[in-house]
Amino acid sequence: MNFPFCQKLVKHIFVKTESTDELLKQLQKKAHSINKKYDPRCEFMRWRDSKEGKMWKKKTWISQNRCCAICHQKIVLKGSHIDHIRPIAKYPQLAVEKQNMQVTCSHCNVSKGSQVEN
Repeated sequence: MNFPFCQKLVKHIFVKTESTDELLKQLQKKAHSINKKYDPRCEFMRWRDSKEGKMWKKKTWISQNRCCAICHQKIVLKGSHIDHIRPIAKYPQLAVEKQNMQVTCSHCNVSKGSQVEN
């Protein structure tokens, strides 16, 4: 048996395995970044913070007579929440569907949590 050849082969395999592991780590980081970008909650927060999202919130708040959609108390726009009628946790596909959103006071939105409104 050619012992030096075997040693070279083992060393070559070891080096290739290390480089493959490093490439795999880089791909996993990229995959995580892509998944985060398309995460429903992140997608909603990007929309909420956009010009379109802010305009929608203001228009909806005015159409609700400046009241919380749940408790119907008067609320100010600043500090109010955009509530998902069907929560993102249970209906991620509705994260940016405007028909699934309403403007609420912070108390009602936080109290509701991930419950579906009746």
